[in-house]
Amino acid sequence: MRRQGVKCAALLAASILATGCDRTGVDAPAPAITADADTVSPLASSTLDIPLTYDLAPVIAAMEKAVPTRFGNISKRQAVPERPRMHIAFEASRDPFRVSLDGQTAHITAVVHYVGRGWYDSRFAPEVSASCGIDNERPRAVIEIAAPLRITSDWKLRGRSRIVRVAPFSEDKRDLCRVTVLSIDVTSRVIGATRSLLEEKRSFIDEKIAAVAIRPRFEEWWLLLQKPIQLTDNVWLKLNPTAVRMGKSLGTRRTLVTALGFSASPRVVTGNRPAEGNAQLPPLDSAAVGDGLHVLLEAILGYDVATRLVQEQLVGKTVERAGRKLVVKEARLFGIGSGKLALELRLAGSARAHVFFVGTPVYDPVSRELFVPDLEYDVASANSLVSGFEWLKHDDVRTFFRTHARWPVGDVIATGRAHLQEGLNRELAPGVRLTAEVTDVKGLAVHALRSGIALRAQADANAQLTIRQGGSRK
Repeated sequence: MRRQGVKCAALLAASILATGCDRTGVDAPAPAITADADTVSPLASSTLDIPLTYDLAPVIAAMEKAVPTRFGNISKRQAVPERPRMHIAFEASRDPFRVSLDGQTAHITAVVHYVGRGWYDSRFAPEVSASCGIDNERPRAVIEIAAPLRITSDWKLRGRSRIVRVAPFSEDKRDLCRVTVLSIDVTSRVIGATRSLLEEKRSFIDEKIAAVAIRPRFEEWWLLLQKPIQLTDNVWLKLNPTAVRMGKSLGTRRTLVTALGFSASPRVVTGNRPAEGNAQLPPLDSAAVGDGLHVLLEAILGYDVATRLVQEQLVGKTVERAGRKLVVKEARLFGIGSGKLALELRLAGSARAHVFFVGTPVYDPVSRELFVPDLEYDVASANSLVSGFEWLKHDDVRTFFRTHARWPVGDVIATGRAHLQEGLNRELAPGVRLTAEVTDVKGLAVHALRSGIALRAQADANAQLTIRQGGSRK
């Protein structure tokens, strides 16, 4: 009877051991993995200023060919309608056209030099004549054509020319050809003929302005801005241009400089070289948007690196509670989705435990470390801490791991700023240079992904694309 009782007790003990009712350790299951819910707050619209320059030399060259440099014939008499017995003749030569710009308006000017002669056939006396500019300095007249310039939404240059003035060069006697003895005003005849000649060519001027090809240059720059810019090894800046707006214009000599703003959504990414964008040049937008560049800086800290860093802070550390001791033997970090990460711990000492903590990481700008202020036992781990292991759930134990589960990431803001500053100041192509000044980096945010820990910040900069005349052309 006694032997049978001992046998029953042994079977009962084995049964208890097999069912875990008398465990000497805890082996909790891993936390459930959920989907990443990575939401990046949109940054303010960015603008990259580009001073567009286009030379009006082709327009002037075309005008030189179209508008005669000489007109009239001093030997060809013309009747004066209101005075049938009187005739005049003139001959004029034009200096080369010159162009100057006032804002977006091109002013095309030239000086005309001329000679004139008048004849009067009297019934009762021999024909008499007089002239000006033949035996002395030639009188002068000035012509001016104005052509307001604009870029259309489909990237074409348009001008609507008008004749501003055709007038004597001055009121000095040398610039007024009046044959006083015959009361003939040759100057007004020359000015009228010159104006008529220019009116005939005005539409031609507008056609030549429209023939200035500017779209190919913009398409080239647009594609250039879609190429990733390498900041450092495996760190890239993508400007992501989205729209183009027209800014103010300033003319200098014969070159018109128009400030254009490229709206963009810049972002710094890590990894292999990102693919180049292939978006087509959008229509020109007249609305002004954005104020400088606002760049999303992003770095991904892999969990292998994060694990190594947190192991340096935890492995070998001892936590005590009510005379019991626990020693951290192993530690590992991994992502579980929904912006959270898990800290896997293997503990030894007064108890053997394999447990998991979960929480949301944040950045401490003072210590330049990542930590998890809401670190808490995963539900499955907490449910496993029963039958003598409840003491592991005490606040002292949780506080210990919240305090020590920190890992340094360095001064990511200063480092990111330096890399961005360098990357934003470089030649993108022959004759095309990007210049910028990073004015601020702020708002570092941390987001735990299943693949790694994303560190993000906003960098503000003033940027400009300087294009040398004729640059970037193949």
